[in-house]
Amino acid sequence: MKSIAKNLLLMVLVLAVAAPLAAEDKKKKKKPGKRPAARSRIQIPKGVELSAKQKEKVEALRKEYGPKFVALRKKQALSKDVRGARAEAIKKAKAEGKKGKELRAAVAAAVPLTDEQKAAQAKMRALQKEIRAAVMALLTDEQRAKLPKRGGKKKGEKKKKKKDA
Repeated sequence: MKSIAKNLLLMVLVLAVAAPLAAEDKKKKKKPGKRPAARSRIQIPKGVELSAKQKEKVEALRKEYGPKFVALRKKQALSKDVRGARAEAIKKAKAEGKKGKELRAAVAAAVPLTDEQKAAQAKMRALQKEIRAAVMALLTDEQRAKLPKRGGKKKGEKKKKKKDA
């Protein structure tokens, strides 16, 4: 009888210690809440430090462009399956060495969109370009110099192939 009581008491103690630990693990596994779409669209590269005045202006841009971006995202209305299929098509096209317009054409052929979705996507690209221009206008010349260079080779330039030694 004493051994049963000891075992039972031991099990209760083990559960009392393990239960909070298990609950803590579940909390860690939960994904953090999604950032609002507006916040994630206006990003400043890590190497660039903004002044207080510039930070205020960036927040104003987020408030201005945020609702527009969310509205376009809803208008585009891609289902999870379509987004997944597009992601796979992008990976495949990149693996084949496609870039730019050629990549977009391959993705469009693999996963066709409705005319409304295409229009929303075009408006979204235009809005992103507008946001990028507004952010660039806020930066000083020194800050712009710290930005990573965009794009690759210019037309007419060819990659040099490495010759076997």
